[in-house]
Amino acid sequence: MNKTQKIIWWALRILLSLGFLAASLGKLTQNPAVLDMFAHWGYSPTFALIIGALELVLGVLLLVPKTSFYAAIGLLGLMAGAAVTHIMHDSMGELLRPAIFSLLLAGVVYLEKRNS
Repeated sequence: MNKTQKIIWWALRILLSLGFLAASLGKLTQNPAVLDMFAHWGYSPTFALIIGALELVLGVLLLVPKTSFYAAIGLLGLMAGAAVTHIMHDSMGELLRPAIFSLLLAGVVYLEKRNS
């Protein structure tokens, strides 16, 4: 991997990690607006905590080269669940965020596999 590719690889992982860490905050702090969304979707506050904890842990593991592949796979699973939830309960416009994150995570998986 050349220097430019390494910079892109790290920038992508840092960007995604920050995004998932930010997303986890509302769930882990039990933000009422977030809990209302989860209730609207038929999920419990405990489920919000579980999702927030997974986003936090996997977001951190995304920054560790030895675990970033597996973290990206786990986060892709979370994004699949988010997409299904939005399809079932919200407008199709709500799929944009999980779709963007999924494409970026797929880029991480690709780069990890290509360079392993």
